Amino acid sequence: MKKTILIIAIVALAITVNAQQKVALHSNGTSTIFGGSNPFTDAYNASANGDTIYLPGGNIPFPTTIDKGIVIIGAGHYPDSTTATNPTVSNAITLLIGENADNLHMEGFEVTGAINFATNANIDNVVLKRLRFKSMSYLGSGNLCENHVVRECVITGDINLLNCKSSMISNCIIDGRILNGIEMGISNNLLLYNSAAISLYTINNVDNSYFSNNILLKPNNSLIGSTELSTFEKNIYGFVPAIGSNTFVNNYEGVTLSSIFVNYNGLIFDYSQDYHLVNSLLYVGADGSEVGIYGGFFPYKTAAVPQNPHIQVKNIAPTTDVNGDLQIQIQVGAQNE
Repeated sequence: MKKTILIIAIVALAITVNAQQKVALHSNGTSTIFGGSNPFTDAYNASANGDTIYLPGGNIPFPTTIDKGIVIIGAGHYPDSTTATNPTVSNAITLLIGENADNLHMEGFEVTGAINFATNANIDNVVLKRLRFKSMSYLGSGNLCENHVVRECVITGDINLLNCKSSMISNCIIDGRILNGIEMGISNNLLLYNSAAISLYTINNVDNSYFSNNILLKPNNSLIGSTELSTFEKNIYGFVPAIGSNTFVNNYEGVTLSSIFVNYNGLIFDYSQDYHLVNSLLYVGADGSEVGIYGGFFPYKTAAVPQNPHIQVKNIAPTTDVNGDLQIQIQVGAQNE
């Protein structure tokens, strides 16, 4: 029953994408469609913990704060996989995650600004999946936020984990640095940070953590600074990092990084680049899969398509025919995960 309701909601979103935007709220086995000038905010205000909100493609106003344990799923953010709907985009300068957002799950959209977590808040079990956003910060101190998962995301700035511990960053493409944090698992990421400044480390002050199967593209030797008691295993570096008080196990050091990708022409993320390895068998990770974003437990999904049924084709006639019928063709592809 839930699958049938979801398909109906997806088709409703597709039909209205060229007119007024619609947002679907799924709650207790029923779906409600919201329109108007702020459909996402209206759906959010009507939602309760455990509900799911489905967003259409296009630029859509977001609430300034997400303060509930809900699921929010967009149409995706890759241009070539959202031609039928357009990418789902929020132009928020800052999207704030509030202190009551335990168990929040956000997937399949872009925030053009930052995602920040409330200052000194205890927020647990948040999942950020297949998103694109500018940066992420856990504001305050005290390591109160736990058990977060950030996976298969594109992050075009820094990640500040100051108030976070015992969490995971996996299979992400990151243009910035990873700062602060404790007891983190950081695996199978592509770290594109390219500042030539020696004092700006790609990884800084991330203690008692495990880094495995990552690719770090810093064009000089300042990869790791002020990080204590962490383990680095099976990562690829262009330079040999400073050892410090950390443990380094079977890393691939001194690799010519420009030659390892199928299509790579710069240090800044671009949708047209292909970050598959030319020879995946040459760089095997700690878990036996390949190093980089296409290995590990959460291999990067092609075009970061979200888990909800994906609208692949949408043809809607501009007018009704001679019988008064409107010709609509919607092709929806099921997703495994």
